[in-house]
Amino acid sequence: MSIRRLRTLIAVAETGTFSGAAEAMFVSQSAVSMQMRALEDDLRMELFDRTRRPPAPNAACRAVVERARAVVAAYDALASADDTAGDSLAGELDIGAVPTTLTGLVPKVVSSLRADHPALRIRIVSALSADLLSQVSRRMLGAAIISEPIYMPPRLGWHPFASEPLVLEVSSEISSDDPEALLKSQPFIRFNRQAWVGRLIDDWLQRRRIEVREVMELDTLEAVSTMVSYGLGVSIVPLRCAASSFTPPVRQIALGTGAVPRNLGLIVSETWANRPVIDLFVDRLRSIVRAEAIVPVVEPIAT
Repeated sequence: MSIRRLRTLIAVAETGTFSGAAEAMFVSQSAVSMQMRALEDDLRMELFDRTRRPPAPNAACRAVVERARAVVAAYDALASADDTAGDSLAGELDIGAVPTTLTGLVPKVVSSLRADHPALRIRIVSALSADLLSQVSRRMLGAAIISEPIYMPPRLGWHPFASEPLVLEVSSEISSDDPEALLKSQPFIRFNRQAWVGRLIDDWLQRRRIEVREVMELDTLEAVSTMVSYGLGVSIVPLRCAASSFTPPVRQIALGTGAVPRNLGLIVSETWANRPVIDLFVDRLRSIVRAEAIVPVVEPIAT
């Protein structure tokens, strides 16, 4: 009996179909079917009702899945142990992070952890929040730093660590502190609407009934701030909880009441074995956010 077959069985149970498991495990549907046949031979029992299309897990399968989770978790814990390092927080962690955290928060957290725990190996994967949520849900990643999701898939835990208010970024050459007047009069540089924070920004503009004159839509906050600093437009962005050393000089104006902040947190697979590493990661995230000095933001003029 192989760990791979047990992982595939768990994927079938969580996705509900062989095709869903094939996508989650990056194999063909026929490979999933062959693995499940082989697992049934190993266990000498039928795990699926094949009179249904697609085949559905039966009662025996559901019981085996719970035991398989425990076996896989124990295997992962054993595989991540590092007996030679003498560090109880040794092992590997594949963690996702939204791009807006990669030039400030993430390098500070990872460098801090590596200094304290050299036997801990951390691999970073960058993607937007929706993609990272899917990867953690399918156990392709142990955890990910994302914007707070509207819907929480089963077997995932949410650990918030920062709330970032939305602000208007303008060139240092602009003296006005009226965000709505500036949005209506200046070209607008939009942050990627495919990102969840991009949707927050779009929702705020629609609620305020502000029609902007869009000239760009960019994928990184550094690119947005660079364009703003050259006087090419204004933009709405989250005020990052950990400053980036690459941000050009710009002025930031609060949007006032009604602007929903971007809430950041760590989404975690509850089946991931090395929980002490996750707990340490969350604690380090929160300590760095507390220690950061947020750049002062100009309050909007009274209207």
